[in-house]
Amino acid sequence: MARLDVLNPVAQTVEHKVDPAPRLTTLAGKRVGLWWNMKAGGDVALDRVAELISQKFPGASFKHYQGSVGASLRHATAKDADRVAAECDVVVGSTSD
Repeated sequence: MARLDVLNPVAQTVEHKVDPAPRLTTLAGKRVGLWWNMKAGGDVALDRVAELISQKFPGASFKHYQGSVGASLRHATAKDADRVAAECDVVVGSTSD
């Protein structure tokens, strides 16, 4: 007699919780990372964010980042995230869906 095994095609959910970083009291004098995933318009939004932060918080500096994986859209690797975290006090990212 033939045997038929029925399996559940739905993967079990993996939950990973990360507590948010503590908020800074000011951005004055801080290094702000600007993360762009290459979606249209995200670079324009980040340039505007940098402009507004500069006006409000003297001495803030900025560094632009993109992921190292992907072609038209760039994804961040764990190594990318570690590099940005080591170089910046805070990060602003953009997507545009």
